[in-house]
Amino acid sequence: MKIRRRLMVLSTLAIAACVPESAEDSMAGPSDSTLPVVDGVYNLDAAECGNQNSMTRLRVQGDTFRFYESECTFGRKGGQPNASEGTLMCLGEGQRFNRDIRMEAQANVLRIIENDAKLDYSRCPA
Repeated sequence: MKIRRRLMVLSTLAIAACVPESAEDSMAGPSDSTLPVVDGVYNLDAAECGNQNSMTRLRVQGDTFRFYESECTFGRKGGQPNASEGTLMCLGEGQRFNRDIRMEAQANVLRIIENDAKLDYSRCPA
């Protein structure tokens, strides 16, 4: 049930933008095919993965996305089996704001597309 919920929310959606814990270990190795998004820690700069205070860090847990100074809840609008589209409803720096995004996951990368800008987050080792 926990895995199914995650697949529906962020995956089916975004390659499974937030997938089952058992899938975390299976997301190693290069691949051209898209995968479900998995809970975990990601960073725009892979070299910063060990830095807990990195300004480019992203932690995904279920439908919650924690960025450096904001926390968001993902609301899925649609998508395809390899991608998810929806809105991040965020609170950060004392303000509420929404971000319409599309997520795609490939191997150890979570791509977030917003207004034609593509940000590739590398999955950090556990």
